[in-house]
Amino acid sequence: MSYTGLMVALVAALLLTGGPVFRTATIDVSPPELLPLGGYTSRGDSVMQAGGDPLLARAVVFEDGGERIALVSLDALTIPESLVSAVKMQIPEGVGLLLVATHTHSAPDSQMLNERMTFKVPGIAGFSRRWLDWYSQKIASCVNAALSSEARDASTLRLSSVSVSANRGRREGTVPIKTATFLLMNGTPLLTTYAAHATVFGDERKTTSGDWPSAVASQLGGIVLPGAIGDASPDSPSKDPMVNIGAIVEKMRAGLSASVPAPLFERHQGVSFVTVPIALGKPVPHPAFATEFGAPSPLDQVLVGRFAPTESTLTLVRIGSLVLVGVPGEPTSDIGRKVQALGANLGFPNTVVVSHANGWIGYVLEPEDYDRGGYEAALSFHGRETSQRVIVAAEAGLKKLAQPTLLTATR
Repeated sequence: MSYTGLMVALVAALLLTGGPVFRTATIDVSPPELLPLGGYTSRGDSVMQAGGDPLLARAVVFEDGGERIALVSLDALTIPESLVSAVKMQIPEGVGLLLVATHTHSAPDSQMLNERMTFKVPGIAGFSRRWLDWYSQKIASCVNAALSSEARDASTLRLSSVSVSANRGRREGTVPIKTATFLLMNGTPLLTTYAAHATVFGDERKTTSGDWPSAVASQLGGIVLPGAIGDASPDSPSKDPMVNIGAIVEKMRAGLSASVPAPLFERHQGVSFVTVPIALGKPVPHPAFATEFGAPSPLDQVLVGRFAPTESTLTLVRIGSLVLVGVPGEPTSDIGRKVQALGANLGFPNTVVVSHANGWIGYVLEPEDYDRGGYEAALSFHGRETSQRVIVAAEAGLKKLAQPTLLTATR
């Protein structure tokens, strides 16, 4: 080994034994064929048009004290549980995985990757083993590439949160969470979280796009994870989607410039990974399901019973003073605030809810939102108490993080 190679190896070894490190990787997950786009059933069963923007999987792996945690941002609509399982089988055992969809509505329909989607619903793609294998191999290769990439010192990372006016409520009276959280490396984002659907492009878009999250990631850096987006849309005042996406990027850039970063590992050292089961209960169709999807009872019961998962988990990741609470669905702003308050009460003031994480149980609504009905309620599959069950799981996970002796991660 050359002198230079020896010094690089020594530095890497010191990093691995001397404190937290991080590694990154990015891979193109644009499909080699034209597939149905997901998110808007109004597109019907038509496939996407050629061209469009690249779709990416972006990974950041944190390592400390034998703990390895992979955060993956995927340009996709949702994360089916079968995709999570398939990826885990192709990465090293013991690596904690937080696989998150950006929720772009201009990517192939991820229901193709859902093993339960074995029946036909107009405008929604059916399960394909071939594409589950293809996507899981791509995502796993991104994680594995990150695991083998150069280790960089994480002790100098900084954290900042700032209000950014780039979203709006989906319903009258909704007050979305406007806080953007940045994890920074030398002033450049390594991770950004923000609450807004990736729906700047509407159903008229027939080619691929990562929507605003991909633009923010490409132009500012790092990965972008969606926050509590169940009732939050992007601020899109212009009729030109590209103008709106550019405005969101500039608002994020301005927020970043105005933020006051603090050391990430100043008080809370290390990284931790915890999963907690959610007591979902039996899937039950909301009355609005029949109206939205033309499936009268008892067909609605059959479809929801086959489509909706019967079990799911909450995934929590602590990186220094930042705690990410990964919800396998689309929680509303009020639920996000309740989880943040739980975290603050347990000594984690920088608690952030991340949606579309390691699964998809549909919309997670407060009981009054569930009772009000509408599109979101139609896609809430486990009854009006689902939000409380998620909050109970979040509290249990946060308590585990607060008491290291209780950390019994299951992956």
